Amino acid sequence: IRPTAKQQLAWDKLLDDVTRALLFGGGAGGGKTWLNCEWLLTMAYRYPGSRGFMARNELKRLMNSTFVTWGKVLSYHSIPRADWSLDGKYNVIRFKNGSTIDLLDVSYKPTDPDYDRFGSTEYSHGFGEEVQEWHFKAFEVLKSRIGRHKVVFNGEDITPFPKFSCTCNPSKKWPYRLFYKPAAEGTLPPDYAFIQSLYSDNPYTAAEYGAQLDSITDKAMRE
Repeated sequence: IRPTAKQQLAWDKLLDDVTRALLFGGGAGGGKTWLNCEWLLTMAYRYPGSRGFMARNELKRLMNSTFVTWGKVLSYHSIPRADWSLDGKYNVIRFKNGSTIDLLDVSYKPTDPDYDRFGSTEYSHGFGEEVQEWHFKAFEVLKSRIGRHKVVFNGEDITPFPKFSCTCNPSKKWPYRLFYKPAAEGTLPPDYAFIQSLYSDNPYTAAEYGAQLDSITDKAMRE
């Protein structure tokens, strides 16, 4: 793993025993999704039998974007295909060592306004992608399910510290109020963390993304 400087800051938060919720947010191209896929992969190997999740507002967008990055990360690290499989029926990644990663659609449904569909699930950790698109209650419910799954290996409890890692693009929605503004004002709780990610922080793609962003004619969208 060769993180950028900003990715290293996020990585440190993902592996500490203090931070329960991390928002790694900012513009496109900062390496947010890549880092979180590496984290999920590391957790799956490090904690056999762990249960994580990868979530986005729509499962189709998760599969067309986040899961594609997941495949690139596995290819980059030469992960043997025999080590994991995708269960398309139940939308879950299964590892040979017993670890799983659920692929979740967290879209708001009028028939399930309180997200009861997640009420009985138990996870050890989770990754939420583009959470500015989420209904706030989805974040709250899933956060309450993390830390409920105990990981026992060879008779020893190796349950990891409960961790909810999120990414977002700039917005004035609930991630701004919950993470960004308190971080700017110095009032963010110690178990929450915000790390700003910009395309220029990623030396692997900075020039490419910079040219693409410069070509956007709409000023607000470009910013």
